[in-house]
This record gives sequence, C-alpha cells and structure tokens, in this order.
Amino acid sequence: MEQSGCVPQQRTDEFPAAELLAAERRLRHAVRAGDLAGLRGLFHPQLVSVRPDGRCHGAEHEATALGTGTLAVDVIEPEETVATVVGATGVTRTVLFAQGHCDDVPFEARVLCTRTWVHDEATGWQVLATRVGEVDPEA
Repeated sequence: MEQSGCVPQQRTDEFPAAELLAAERRLRHAVRAGDLAGLRGLFHPQLVSVRPDGRCHGAEHEATALGTGTLAVDVIEPEETVATVVGATGVTRTVLFAQGHCDDVPFEARVLCTRTWVHDEATGWQVLATRVGEVDPEA
C-alpha cells in the first residue's frame, strides 16, 4: 500500500472509505435519536466503549443507555472526520461538539471520538471499539 506522508492512500476496490463515513453518519443520527434498533445494528456484539470518564461498557449497555435516555446526546456537531480502511477493518476519527446528559448530569464538550469498525457482508460496518475523550479547548 502506498503512503503519502504518514497517511496510507485508500484502496477504492474494496470497502471504500465512503461507506465507512456513511456508517459513521448513521451512528451519529442513531445516537442523537436514541434509536435502539439502529444502535444495535451498528454496534458489534463485542463492542468495547470507553467514555470520557474512563468507564468501559459493552454493546448492550451503550445501546440501552442511549435508547432509554439514561445517556442522551441532544447536540452532535462534527467538525472533522477522517476515515481509514484496510480490508474489512476501518478507523474513524471525529472531532465534534456534543451536548446532552448522562445519568441526569448535563454535559457539553468538544470531544474526539476514535472508533474501530469491522465489516462483513451480513451486517455491514459495525463499531468494535470506541473511545471518546475531551479535546483541549485551545487545540
């Protein structure tokens, strides 16, 4: 695979990054809507999700929290998303502004969401791992 600087060039013959970026957008919409069925379809059953406070949760916990409103993200405003695809594995890195509440505690933050995705013909793109962390306001 050729590289340009430190970023590998994307292959366009298999699992193009455009499909992964579309899955990332669907995930953001499902999170904002609290769409339990949509979230379950986008979360891999073995999902590992690490929240900004360091707590780690699985797919069903995250889907249920978002679907029931225990974790609600009312505003998601992406600033930048970068995607890399190699075979059936993809990584997205999104800087965004998020506002909502978790366990009845309001939050508002500029965050970096880094996700590892896997693809298969039966399910399409699914998130296998996600890490959300605050971004320095000066960055």
